[in-house]
Amino acid sequence: MAAEQLSKVRLCLIESVNVAALNDLIDCLRAKDPPVLSNREANQIQQGHQVTEDKTGLLVDMVSKKGNNASTHLFDILKEKYPAIFQGLPLAQDETDRNSYE
Repeated sequence: MAAEQLSKVRLCLIESVNVAALNDLIDCLRAKDPPVLSNREANQIQQGHQVTEDKTGLLVDMVSKKGNNASTHLFDILKEKYPAIFQGLPLAQDETDRNSYE
């Protein structure tokens, strides 16, 4: 469910995540135990593209392919550290939908 939701909000994330937030999301996902992203994957995101939007799209694609647990971790990080971005996602439009990714 969370992976499906993440795919649905991909464009919104691409449009709203800036460089600082992207780097922080990558760091948080690498710091999870077990890590959601490997060092190699993080480097691929950070060095594979010049444009932040492309990097964000790659991050979303990688995480959603890893399944619901990985996607839930990303949503949780957004909810905790970037509530304005999280609130702007279509899944967070009203109170009943805020946890619909879980």
